[in-house]
Amino acid sequence: MRDNILRNITQKADELANEYNRTRDPGIRDQWYKLIRMVSQVPSVSEEARLPSRKKTLGKARTFRSD
Repeated sequence: MRDNILRNITQKADELANEYNRTRDPGIRDQWYKLIRMVSQVPSVSEEARLPSRKKTLGKARTFRSD
């Protein structure tokens, strides 16, 4: 999932960089910087592993009795 997100951001950033180099429009440069800042918000691989699973437990929960 992370690789797909980063690939998408990279592709868009490359397109914006090429457009900026062609036009030198400061608005495009600002869009590029905003897009690059999004990279820090993408969860790392270790954070993805910590996400809770959505498995449902079936049956009754076990209870342990202390005597």
